Amino acid sequence: MDFRTSARTAFVPVAFLAAATACSGSPASPPAPAPPSSSAAPVREQVPDREPHTLVLNATGSGSLKQVSYTLDGAAKETGPVKMPWRQSLTVPADGKPHQWTLEITYSGASGHVEMYSVVDGKESVHTASGGSGNVTGSASIGGSVQG
Repeated sequence: MDFRTSARTAFVPVAFLAAATACSGSPASPPAPAPPSSSAAPVREQVPDREPHTLVLNATGSGSLKQVSYTLDGAAKETGPVKMPWRQSLTVPADGKPHQWTLEITYSGASGHVEMYSVVDGKESVHTASGGSGNVTGSASIGGSVQG
């Protein structure tokens, strides 16, 4: 046997043994997950932010308003004589709680016709009318609740 034949004969079993050993090993297993840390904060679901509501109080008609009083959650505001139409925009917090409001007016005029209404987020919610003929003085009020 010459040197080439003996080298080939010796090399083939060594190469086969190396390949068989490399292929027969078990695949590497993924690392085990780390135990949860006791100091980690609990995962909270994301809740979409609520938008505040817009409450618009309105008084329209003929004549003038001698006095306008309105409240939101007990916080009262008052104005002196104003001409109609009168409007006041209020922001109602988006906190999931009910918020009470009132609107009270005293009016006077030749016809004394007054309409009062509220609009919540662009939709009319409460409406009332009051009035009489001749030189009339009167009062009217409305109220309601908005869920925050």
